[in-house]
Amino acid sequence: MVVLRSLCELIKKEIGISKGSHLKIADINISFDLNLGWVFYKIKKYVAVETSELPEESEELRYYELIKITFENCNFRKIECSNILEDNIFEVNIFSGSIDTLEVIDSIISAKFYINKQYGGNKEPIKINNLLIMDSVFKDNFKLHNAQINIFSIENTDFERHADFFKSAFQRGTLKKDIKENINENDIGFKGINFRGLTLFGNTTFSKKLIFKYVTFESCSHFRQAKLPRGLDLDYANIQKEMNFFDVQELDSEKAKKNTSQETYRIIKHNFSGIGNNIESNKYLALELEKKKINLENEKPRKWLDYLVFKVHWVSSRFGTNWLRVFIFICLTSLFTVLFMHFTLVLDVIITPNLFRCEYIGKVFSEFFQYIYILNKSEVWESNPRILLFNKALLGYLYYQFLVSIRKNAK
Repeated sequence: MVVLRSLCELIKKEIGISKGSHLKIADINISFDLNLGWVFYKIKKYVAVETSELPEESEELRYYELIKITFENCNFRKIECSNILEDNIFEVNIFSGSIDTLEVIDSIISAKFYINKQYGGNKEPIKINNLLIMDSVFKDNFKLHNAQINIFSIENTDFERHADFFKSAFQRGTLKKDIKENINENDIGFKGINFRGLTLFGNTTFSKKLIFKYVTFESCSHFRQAKLPRGLDLDYANIQKEMNFFDVQELDSEKAKKNTSQETYRIIKHNFSGIGNNIESNKYLALELEKKKINLENEKPRKWLDYLVFKVHWVSSRFGTNWLRVFIFICLTSLFTVLFMHFTLVLDVIITPNLFRCEYIGKVFSEFFQYIYILNKSEVWESNPRILLFNKALLGYLYYQFLVSIRKNAK
């Protein structure tokens, strides 16, 4: 277990060994609250001693230009990065290990800030019990890779360059329940965030609903293979460039559909449509329309005409996405047409089963294929105009839905 005094000695020793301003500490347990600003000033102090006798034109000075702080496989009670000024420039790299509490508050981080960067052979996770980022600016790249985070909170923060959350798992946030805003207890929120560079949420897992509120995505972003079992909220997100949701997982689960808004599904559909992925676009169109149907059901007073149109569209083809369901309804339309054409005989057979003849089965099949054909112009229709209207109107609608469903699943 490392205490403050022994850490000071270790910093001094490592700076001396490195012959530069790169502090690298591995495999230690730090039992006190560690302020990275304090580490920066300690390094700066020891660097000043190391370089005091070097001439101004010495090439060795370039090794002391940028302060780098690296921790490998260390366990921390708390890491604090607060009130860091823009001209206090130091790069942070933390690999694997565990952190009970990590706070970045009211700071301007001018150099790279990497937590468990998954390059150079590092594949180990890092465990963070509580991660809080607030009122800060990251001027350079930010990475949070393969982190297992129990409690996560971020608000009023700018990412001037790339922000990468690859493979990180977020168990819960700190949001409070709000029925009006459809927020559940401990939902995960990004609030008041500006992502000005590439934003990556690839392979992430959010165990609670993910909410972006007053968040601006100025550059491209993606959620490839992200798991969102409790839903997503993009209603208050300002998306200025392409957002890729390819292979996003569990966003169509029952719990996710309950928590995801119609507008969010519309945004996802629009982004898939923009890159020409019509199959995925149609999938989210169906989810968008399903949410529209639910909204119509919950409206008071209910708009019955709109509701019935959506209901029929849903039952018949699941909003043009289920061709098998449409095909079944086409077959049922033809079968009921046969029954209506021979209604008296059918009624007699039901009342007196002994009247049934085996040849009736062959006749049913023969007429079934006649009446399933929408262009059938048999003379029998002249004496049955109501059945004609029933058959042609339904088949016209169902054939259209069938073609739409096939097109949406094949294009």
